[in-house]
Amino acid sequence: MESGTREKARNVLKRILEAACYDVEEVGEPLDLSAVGSEDALLVLCSNDPETIEDFDSMTYHLRTGDEDLVCSKLLFTLVPGVQTEDCIQWGADEFVRYAGRTVLAEVLGQNLVLDFGCPAPATRREPVETVPAAVEEEPEEGPELPHLPVQVAEKRACGIAGLHGSAKCRFIPYWNYRYVSTGEREVKDRLISFDAEGAGAINAINGMKMEIDPDTVERGPVPFGSEIVPARLVREDVEEQLVRDVVDRLTQRVRFRYEKGDAIFYEEKTLKPDRNNVRVDLETVYVPVWQVRGGSKIVEVNGFTGEVLSMPMDEGVELL
Repeated sequence: MESGTREKARNVLKRILEAACYDVEEVGEPLDLSAVGSEDALLVLCSNDPETIEDFDSMTYHLRTGDEDLVCSKLLFTLVPGVQTEDCIQWGADEFVRYAGRTVLAEVLGQNLVLDFGCPAPATRREPVETVPAAVEEEPEEGPELPHLPVQVAEKRACGIAGLHGSAKCRFIPYWNYRYVSTGEREVKDRLISFDAEGAGAINAINGMKMEIDPDTVERGPVPFGSEIVPARLVREDVEEQLVRDVVDRLTQRVRFRYEKGDAIFYEEKTLKPDRNNVRVDLETVYVPVWQVRGGSKIVEVNGFTGEVLSMPMDEGVELL
């Protein structure tokens, strides 16, 4: 789905959900919207890409409000006919037109829109070849494939590190793993100032905190089954723009020049900055495993890769005691 079409679809879907009394916000890639109602929560994806749709369909998303943990429903809007999903509410052009029209009418009449999501996409479910009694499907042993740091700390060990007797849940927190390269130089009064530099790091895609991630430790494969995949909040464009500003600020130099004019000596100071167009930033989403250990009213988070007890929550939805 082209970016322009996707943006228009996102805006209309946001209007539909708001007319149905949902609290709607835009979220980062690859998702589009999150909507919280009085009794449910919904995540929205606008896409025609089969791989993105398959990942969205296979994931389980959670919303934690206080002590309540809600499993989010998933709404897929796609213009590709015949797309098959197992666990999504699926809207195509017909549903889009129907609910967009109802939204306009509800706004004219000053009424709230009623959405009947029903069962997720019954017309697109894969039907068995033969009519046989439904068998109990075995849960897969592996979760979705994501670039992530491996879980090196077991659940029991995480509880011991946290010093709590209780339950533990593995959550994969998204980070923007980045690498930047700056090039260019300026010549001022016979002095050559170079802006060549490079560096790397990672930014938490939830709260913006930074950490170091060794690229050699990143695995590209399935995460443990049953893990919670936390969606990113900081979008790629904003993170890239901030990184470019940081690199420009870091490489900015104040240079003082001395020169003589007649019998007098003068000093001149200039501020030299690299050209923003000469700063290139590459971003990749990498997930960090975190054990969230709960014992009574206390919650402690343990890095599932290093075993470090976290002094601050890895996302904004947890308060550590």
